[in-house]
Amino acid sequence: MATDTALIEKREELKRRLVAGEYKTLVDIFLEWFERLLRKITCRSELLPLWLITVILCVMLQPISFAGIYMAGDWGAYRKLGESFGLGYQIGLLIIIMNGSLFIITAIIINQYISRLTVLWRDKILDATESETSLKEAEDWLKKTCDWRLHLLVTLIPSILMGPYQFSLTRTLIGMPIGYGVIFSTFILNLIAWSFIYQLLMVIRLSVKLRSYDIKLFAADPGSSEIMSRLSSELGFFVYYIAVLIAILILVITAAGFLSSLGIILVLLFGLPIIALFILNQTSLSSIVRRAKWKTLNEAQAKIEKLRASKNFGNQETMDAIKRLMDYHDRVKATRDSALDFRTYLSFINSLLLPLLAFLIGNLDLVLSLFKKQP
Repeated sequence: MATDTALIEKREELKRRLVAGEYKTLVDIFLEWFERLLRKITCRSELLPLWLITVILCVMLQPISFAGIYMAGDWGAYRKLGESFGLGYQIGLLIIIMNGSLFIITAIIINQYISRLTVLWRDKILDATESETSLKEAEDWLKKTCDWRLHLLVTLIPSILMGPYQFSLTRTLIGMPIGYGVIFSTFILNLIAWSFIYQLLMVIRLSVKLRSYDIKLFAADPGSSEIMSRLSSELGFFVYYIAVLIAILILVITAAGFLSSLGIILVLLFGLPIIALFILNQTSLSSIVRRAKWKTLNEAQAKIEKLRASKNFGNQETMDAIKRLMDYHDRVKATRDSALDFRTYLSFINSLLLPLLAFLIGNLDLVLSLFKKQP
């Protein structure tokens, strides 16, 4: 009873913190600060929508980067870089703009996805959590994900350390020195990219931690519980979004002419992260379902053993009770060990097809030539 009371108290305390908004990511903090700044500049009292803030950030990034390039006189370096890849510098600048905007949009979308996960935990999963260990795991994940200091360090350190290598590689590639404009714009892009990578790692870390999470599920068929369906749907969204990102990446590098020599091999390699994420998510969910199934099976077995120990086999009620328990045991044992259903499989197949579709669109002329009649 004391353990149950402690579990309930910790569960309610964690829920209170989530409701109070005590867990905020670095992106949350930045967006709130930027939104207040915009409202102060525009003298608005009502909150600005997130989509508008995202658009403003994407638009502002470009003048800031290009101003640094212009002031440092690095237009020649960008032109040379574009020519080294067989591109005009205008196309090279367009790719840089797309990358910067894509990084910003991706970081904000993943941050919103993390917010959706915390809402799911607050509204559904915390009440169904059955062990203090699982609560500690959930709290540890929230603390690490919302540790803005750690997030900032993980963002800054790789951006600083990778800078000299990137500049040396660029200088070797174009055969001319580069100025502070290129350094500044590259550093900004690195910051945004590593901020997203930290969030990505935190989401993957949650999938790993789910393996040992204890959740109260529908005892007769744990795999069909609403919570498992919601978890599978949320994790499936993340896999699908990664597939969309990979498809966009393939379109960009195909348009730049970098995929023509590698072709379908790179498309298959790009599919590996999608497959790995899907397997990780589903094996973690399967661990939860199997643990819940074995809990129900063990309870049924314990009751059967108790009746058997009475050795009252001549009593019809005892035999009927054993028979009913055995039927219940077998039915539970026959239920699925995972949260997989037709919709999950369909979403996974669609995720795998996205990179291939992006490659086909990027090489449409090659695809159409295959269908032309040979003379």
